[in-house]
Order: sequence, then structure tokens, then C-alpha cells
Amino acid sequence: MINPQFVLCLNYDDNCISSIVCKINKKNKSMEISSKTHEGKKYNTLLRSAIMLVAPLIKYNTSSRSVTRSRSRSRTRSRSKSRRRVSNNITQIISRSINPISSLLLVKYFGAKNKDLDKFIKDNNYNRDEITLDQIKEFQQEPNTDELTSSEELEFMENNENYGEPLLLTVSLNDPSVIFKIENTFNSTLLKMICP
Repeated sequence: MINPQFVLCLNYDDNCISSIVCKINKKNKSMEISSKTHEGKKYNTLLRSAIMLVAPLIKYNTSSRSVTRSRSRSRTRSRSKSRRRVSNNITQIISRSINPISSLLLVKYFGAKNKDLDKFIKDNNYNRDEITLDQIKEFQQEPNTDELTSSEELEFMENNENYGEPLLLTVSLNDPSVIFKIENTFNSTLLKMICP
């Protein structure tokens, strides 16, 4: 399988009440995540922190080509190519955030980064650890199109090229401060989680 995929589910009474779809990208040693959950019950936060804690332990194989050269008595060189398996670990989580609430969660509780968002935070002297939803909304606008007719909404989408574009956020799993933040988020979420 080129880029393996799997689903992490939080089950209750034989039903999946929250899930994260995970896809390993072997090229950049990352795992892309996408989630579905019930709002306000902390399931999404728990699953995200769980997968981020487990991800660096997931091993996957890639093959690399090695070229060997040998010399014979007649001083001619020959090449042989062989493939060998290389074991790798996930080093980063990538999430395409489609709304400011997800972006806030990833930035504040998991240390997620995005070059443009990081510049926005720095330019506005915001603190990443204390960033608010309103501050994230200044950067990632979520237009309300509820009052528009279908044709007005289509026109709005055509005139706003970033409408519906996800914000690409990356969590580095090699950064000890990020791992510490993820562990704290996991532990505190367990205490705050609302059971069904």
C-alpha cells in the first residue's frame, strides 16, 4: 500500500461516537488526520491527542536503492542495484482545518504551525498559548452565508477564492515542548470529558 490509511474510533455501546481518519504519507514522514465528532464533548480533543502520542511509535517501511560498486581483476567497475527496506517513524501530523474552532484547538493545545498564521500571530503580538477564537477568526474568516440565496452564495464563492479553503496546520512530533503540550492536553481532556 503506497500511503496506508486507518480509522481511530471512540466507541460507546458498540457505536463509533467520534473518529479520526489517518493517512500515512511516506514521502514526508507525516500522518494526515481528518476528524468527525460531536461538538462540546471533548471527544475530538481526546482522539487527536491520543493519535499524536501514538503516531511517533508507528513504523512503516519504505525501500531505498543502494548502488554498490565492485572492482574485478581487470579493473573494470560493475554496478549492482539493490532495494533494501528502511523502517521509518511518523515525525509530523498534518491537518487541513476547515474552521476556526479546529484551528484554535490545533494551535493552542497541540502547538500546530502554519507559516502565514505564525506571521499573523507574531505581527499582532498574540500569545500562541493564550490565543482566542476571536483572534483566530481574524486570520481564518468563516463567512456566514446563511442569509444568502443559492445564487448569492455561488456569487460569493466565485468572488472569494479562499472560501472553503482549509488551513494546512503541522504539528511537529520531534519537538519535546510539543509532546509535553500534547500529553497535558490528553490528561486534562480525560478529566473534562463528558461521557454519553
